[in-house]
Amino acid sequence: PKREYMQQEEDDYFQSEDFLDILRRYTEAMDSGDTPYMDSDELIDVADYYMSKGKYQQAINATELALELHPSAEDPLAMMADIMFESRKWEEAIVWLNKVLDANPFDVQAWLNLSDAHLQMEHFAEALDSAEYALAIQPENKQALIQKAYALSRQERYQEADDVFTLYLSKCPDDELALYHSAFNLCFLERFKEANDRLILAEELSDGLSPEHMNICLQRSYTEARIGNMQEALDALERSKSFTDPDTKVDYDLLSGHIYLLFQDKAKATECFSEALSKSQDYLNTMRTIAQVFMDCQNFEDATYIFLKMEEMIKAPEYDDVRDDVLKAICPALAYCYYQTGHRYDFYNYLKMSISINPKDTQFFFKDVFPVGVPPEEYPYYIKNRFF
Repeated sequence: PKREYMQQEEDDYFQSEDFLDILRRYTEAMDSGDTPYMDSDELIDVADYYMSKGKYQQAINATELALELHPSAEDPLAMMADIMFESRKWEEAIVWLNKVLDANPFDVQAWLNLSDAHLQMEHFAEALDSAEYALAIQPENKQALIQKAYALSRQERYQEADDVFTLYLSKCPDDELALYHSAFNLCFLERFKEANDRLILAEELSDGLSPEHMNICLQRSYTEARIGNMQEALDALERSKSFTDPDTKVDYDLLSGHIYLLFQDKAKATECFSEALSKSQDYLNTMRTIAQVFMDCQNFEDATYIFLKMEEMIKAPEYDDVRDDVLKAICPALAYCYYQTGHRYDFYNYLKMSISINPKDTQFFFKDVFPVGVPPEEYPYYIKNRFF
């Protein structure tokens, strides 16, 4: 957040005689081992200068001195929160932002930064709460609205998220990033035509300049495919290709395979998946994504084959560190595949395993199978009477 003493552009201020005198007195005292007894604002200016140069430890040192010399001042708290936030030290940022809000619970920017930090840490409920507090103070705050939408979407509250995305876009219709993320959210609601319309507009607004341009084109290729427009899907895929690099080529190959599979060209899809695996730096995760693609295309037999292959692979000693995490990820999906293919005993056995190691994802996969209100731990008793 910008503080009151920052009324001019930072570069101009940091080159002014007033600031250079502050910086000289500070550095001379520090170099000589003395404590520079300076006003809180002066020390915060020094910290802000160092932060603007990316010298975060020196910024922290100046701020800690301000906190020591002026323990009742609020600006040093805000400065420390800023440093941690800007240096992407999210856990520390959360601690200091809470201190800022303890001192001033009406600081909207602190609530927004706290929401953002929680989003970065995948604390989605806390991110939503912080965005809500910001909106309680400023109901029209656009940043709070979009962060609320992100938090709702990441909690799988897709319809609520779409309501907030729609409200935000009524105020900021030319925000291509919001259009992209709102379209992504709509895909979970299987509202592919609406998602595609938003992606068309996002691509027009991006015009190749947005950092998300490749993802916009990739997502559009998916939505075009889901509404049956094969040529438009392939064209969007081709437009994204020039923006790929070694870090994104795997995503491109995976989505290419997904598109071909949606149009029932399994041979071409398999070629794309093989390319993705050959380039992947995370082989198991790429295998899992491919299995999920087969699931999305209702090909549960091939998905089952891949999941079982993963289960066999992680028995090797080199996978000791990730074995439990991989099992936690694939068991609910494998149980669901067996449910879809009618393998009752395998379904039952993997369902029990899934409930014990990953009840949350198990509930997600089977939300349309079991009645609302039945907790995952009761699924085995429910299906035993139904299937056996």
